[in-house]
Amino acid sequence: MNIRLKAVFATMIIFTVVLVLFISYAFQYLSQAREAELAYRSNEVAELVAFAVEVPMEENDLNTLHQQAERFIQHSDLAFLTIERNGRVLAHTQRSDTQMNDVTIAKYPIGSPDDKSGDVIIGFRNHHSDAVASPIGQFLIWSSSGIGLLAIATMYIMMLAVTRPLRKLQKLSQKDSDPSSFNMFFQDEIEATVDMVSSMQKKLDKSYQQLQNSIRDQKYSYVEAQQIEEKNVAIYNASLDAIVVANDQDIIIEFNAIAEQLFGWDRDEIVGRRLADTLIPPALRESHIKGMQHFLESGDGPVLNQRIELPAVRKSGREFPIEVSISPAKTKQGFIFVSYMRDITQRLKDQTELKIAAHAFESSEAMFISDAKGHIIRTNPAFTSITGFESAEVEGEKPRTLSANPEDIQFHKQIWRTLIDSGRWNGEISLRHRDGNELPVRMSMTAVRDEDDTLTHYVAHFFDLTEQKHNERILRTAQHEAESANESKSRFLATMSHEIRTPMNSVLGVLGLLKETPLNVKQLGLVQTARESGELLLAIINDVLDFSKMEAGKLTLEKNPFDIVELLQQTLDILRPQAANKNLKLNVIFADNTPQYLIGDGDRIRQIVLNLMSNAIKYTQEGSITVSIKCARLYTDACQLQIDVSDTGQGIDQGHITDLFDEFTMAENTYDRRQEGSGLGLAICKQLVNLMKGKIEVDSQKDVGSTFTLTLELKFAEKEDCAPLSTSNPTLGSTAEISSSIRILLAEDNPSNQVVLRTMLEFSGLSADIVSNGQEAVDAVSKIPYDIIFMDISMPEMDGVEATQRIRQMDSPTKDVIIVALTAHAIRGDKEHFLNQGMDDFVSKPVTRQSILDCLGRWQDHASKAGNQRDIIKHQTSSARGQGDTNNGSGSATDCPPQNKLVDEPTLQQLVSDTSAEAAPNLITFYIEDAKIRVLKLVEAAESEDFHTLEFEAHTLGSSAAAHGNAALCKLCRSIEAFCLEQSFDKALDTATQLAATADASFDALDKRLQRGLTMK
Repeated sequence: MNIRLKAVFATMIIFTVVLVLFISYAFQYLSQAREAELAYRSNEVAELVAFAVEVPMEENDLNTLHQQAERFIQHSDLAFLTIERNGRVLAHTQRSDTQMNDVTIAKYPIGSPDDKSGDVIIGFRNHHSDAVASPIGQFLIWSSSGIGLLAIATMYIMMLAVTRPLRKLQKLSQKDSDPSSFNMFFQDEIEATVDMVSSMQKKLDKSYQQLQNSIRDQKYSYVEAQQIEEKNVAIYNASLDAIVVANDQDIIIEFNAIAEQLFGWDRDEIVGRRLADTLIPPALRESHIKGMQHFLESGDGPVLNQRIELPAVRKSGREFPIEVSISPAKTKQGFIFVSYMRDITQRLKDQTELKIAAHAFESSEAMFISDAKGHIIRTNPAFTSITGFESAEVEGEKPRTLSANPEDIQFHKQIWRTLIDSGRWNGEISLRHRDGNELPVRMSMTAVRDEDDTLTHYVAHFFDLTEQKHNERILRTAQHEAESANESKSRFLATMSHEIRTPMNSVLGVLGLLKETPLNVKQLGLVQTARESGELLLAIINDVLDFSKMEAGKLTLEKNPFDIVELLQQTLDILRPQAANKNLKLNVIFADNTPQYLIGDGDRIRQIVLNLMSNAIKYTQEGSITVSIKCARLYTDACQLQIDVSDTGQGIDQGHITDLFDEFTMAENTYDRRQEGSGLGLAICKQLVNLMKGKIEVDSQKDVGSTFTLTLELKFAEKEDCAPLSTSNPTLGSTAEISSSIRILLAEDNPSNQVVLRTMLEFSGLSADIVSNGQEAVDAVSKIPYDIIFMDISMPEMDGVEATQRIRQMDSPTKDVIIVALTAHAIRGDKEHFLNQGMDDFVSKPVTRQSILDCLGRWQDHASKAGNQRDIIKHQTSSARGQGDTNNGSGSATDCPPQNKLVDEPTLQQLVSDTSAEAAPNLITFYIEDAKIRVLKLVEAAESEDFHTLEFEAHTLGSSAAAHGNAALCKLCRSIEAFCLEQSFDKALDTATQLAATADASFDALDKRLQRGLTMK
């Protein structure tokens, strides 16, 4: 658009805007006047209507209201009329030709504003305003329009006149125009302008031509420079080295993509930073700066234009080795230094590995390398030293040619298959020495693959096993000899066990019988000492046998359900007399989470706990021994059982704890030791715990005490599955009835044992036939229908096992006779063996009269028609007389004779029947002496309120009184014991006040009865 049109349009727009504003103002004025007029008229009409309807409104005359509404609506300016009260319309009328969008609404109250009776709402129709239709309004509208049009026409004419010369001058500037043809009214001024323009045009044409030539030349130069730059960039990017360019101020000005990968810097973040601060390690930065300064000053750089190895540093700060070549270049801006760098970490690592491999290849271990086809290409000196083959002799050969069994093709194929599949093969193989001898070696072969996982080589190394194989043969021979010696030792120990236990049976049996004969107190003490020594020797023999069997690996464990509560209670009952002799208190604590029924070897667990508690009693002089049991860890079907045995004894020195569980080791391992034993107890416990896959530990402080902790993992069992811990068959109650007519056969080769056993039976009013070997036993059974046979195992001519098998094979009812193994074979597992051979029960030597009577009581009802039950002989079993201290400690008045008498005659007669008329008085005298001592202990315990001693001594004295007929004393002791157990200590002390008088009266009455004499009735 030319300037003329622009000027015209600008002027037109300005006047148009002014005109529009003027007209808008005029119409706004008219509109406001019209609205004000309408509002005034509508309010005035509404007020008149409100005044007119005020009276009928107050009178609530709706008809008048409707009539007046109809009358008012006839006015042409009203569109509708509504009269309402409190929002309820009372009268409403509306014209049908009314447009609601052209209505002004007014509302006026009826009555006073403070107490109005309703509202009048009218709609006033909006007629064209008189202001618009008035002459003044019409004049304003037409005059505004005329002025606008006139202004536009005037401006247009003026613009045409002003811009005409300029338009002609513009034509003159065109390329083909002629300035001489340009004529204007103002000739002088225009001519000067035309000359100036013409001159400028010529200059511009010349400049334009020169510019065209220059552009053409620059275009050719730019294309050539662009081609050179593209070549440089291509070379720069194609480089496999990192390229870093720095100026003579050590500022990095270029950094290629390989450099970004190598150093971890992005180009944008490193360009402009100092080279020394980013890529040079701190230790070399000063040398780097000095070297650059030296070059700039002298032009000499010892590290320039050559490849050197230096450390560099990555963005992360980690140093690594590089190979770098630095080249200086002179530019107009100064020197630049172009560095070509590459990471040589892997190369140095490979070089190191090659050195190591070369060193390893020269080691003493024989090696050879083969190619991918298995041909040997190199061997080391150790290979020649071991096989005798030089490298030249085996190069090109396959390793199979070195085998002592090259014909075993399948074996060698399997080696190569393993190498291909897994990349490695290890094993023993026999090679052929150069001299023809077989060479056992241990070989390891590895498959070597390149980066493309292509198999390239095999590397094998091996070492000679000749000496090792020789040593193995020697070791196997030695092991065989050791096992033979160990087996011989086990057989020797088993034999010695039998040979020792057999005379021990006689010794202990005779001592037991001697104890039941009339003896004075000193003689009775000597007999008791001899018997205790024999029992100690027997315990040592048992320990040695157990340890021997464990050492030989022949001891097996059972897995049977058992009651852990009953097991520990029985263990405490066994040890209670020992603890009482030292005035020690035994405690057992069951945690709430302790399971009662478990599966395992209950007898072996009891053996361990018994051993630990025995040691605790042995090394504790005062205080208590406490057994605690809890479930340390609970599983779905099992638990980790923890049993702690704690004492307040002398403790164990820390130096002895490490070897405490070694064999033949004791805590008091000195020449002046005060305790007896074999030193095998804890060693046996340790091995038993190991067999059970458990753990045993000890924590001890000198002069404070020790705690042994046993940890076992045992599965849960059901109550109904748990059998009693006693291994006997059906047992009797506290009193057993054994028929004197029962037929007993005793098969025993040792004459002394025959005498002891026969005497024991005769003391009980029983008789037995005796034979000396198994053959005689078989012959006797074939002739006489015996009810029970006590069968020794080791006998001449025929042993007890073979005799049992012969009897079981008989074709008569006698084959079902009860056979009881009577043997000194006491190693664990022997009983099961004898029972599996057809025997019914087991009694271990040395036997006691009580064990024989208990066994007879168990099997009397199973005997083959024992007779007519005449001459019944009553005796007390192990739960009554002689072992009363091994009860569970909960005696009651029912243990006492049935009558509350100072002396119970039936009990005395039973004592005479169990022993003899000659032995009973000595036993009663000894009882009275011992009982008086215990009464004094009871009185002292009551005075000092030592309820533990009071309960224990009352239990012991009550059992003795019951066995010797002091019924009243027994009942009194049982009451004291019961009150202590119930923790009714006041009642126990009150009852104890009667003890001394009752005891004296009981002893006097018993002594008087003894003076009258005792006879067998």
